[in-house]
Amino acid sequence: MTSGSLQNFSKNNFFITNAVNSFRTFHPDVDLICITNENFNQYLSELSITEYYDNIGILRIHLIKELMRQKGYEKFIMLGADTFTCDRLTEFLDSSADMVCSSGPPYLFLKTPFWSPKLVEFYHNGVLHNDVDFINADVVCFNNLKIVELLYEKSLEVWSEHAEQGGMNYLYQNQKELNIKVDIVDFPYAKSNALYNVRSKGTAAGGGQMYRGKLYSGHFKDKTSKVIGNLYPTSTFYVKNDKLYTQSNKQIKVFHYAEALGVLSTNDYNKILNEIKTIWFNKETLEFLTNHCNCKF
Repeated sequence: MTSGSLQNFSKNNFFITNAVNSFRTFHPDVDLICITNENFNQYLSELSITEYYDNIGILRIHLIKELMRQKGYEKFIMLGADTFTCDRLTEFLDSSADMVCSSGPPYLFLKTPFWSPKLVEFYHNGVLHNDVDFINADVVCFNNLKIVELLYEKSLEVWSEHAEQGGMNYLYQNQKELNIKVDIVDFPYAKSNALYNVRSKGTAAGGGQMYRGKLYSGHFKDKTSKVIGNLYPTSTFYVKNDKLYTQSNKQIKVFHYAEALGVLSTNDYNKILNEIKTIWFNKETLEFLTNHCNCKF
């Protein structure tokens, strides 16, 4: 399922078209539901939804909850409009955990009074690593109706600006007490073979860190952010055996732009969209996305 109802996305079909086409390419056997501004009211009517919270994050969980309840779906994959799929999502399709999430940037400061991510230390191949178990909400798999109902309930109960993302992080951090099983498909990064979210952007995972050919330590508009390089991590992807990889040899299964595109000014949106189309990706990557994922640049 993709969702794309913010104003910028309604003016340009680049993202939603690529999100839909790329997922369908690798999952022809999976029902695909695309909810947009144009068919939103139709789904409300079909699902008999007459009242809802005016927040896109919690609203899409509400819609999934009713789709699973009324249509009988036992598994539901949710993808944001600003994603593209690069392979079959076997880690989602084969999982039996109640909910399988994906990693956001490794930021400890993204927290609320109700939950906070943890710094996790571990050894991998004899080397000590650490990582932060923070979840980004735009790529997730639900494996039963009960977990979606609980996510909806807890997202409201522990409400913050993180909306349903806050609910996912709360469920993950409190899964033992709640007697549920929540996994993060690409965590920790060092041990993961496949990436499902922003981690494929490397040091630019936080968003707003690639601008006008410069790589920044934080968002380029942040006065404390510094230029740390002239190479976009996304421009270093490579293709091997018809699969897309990061420079650190991690396969990209879902790529999430994660640039807050839906809330940017039209001018800023157009600038970043132009960069995405012209300098974010190298020729090898663009050919892969075009020829293997049915994306259009």
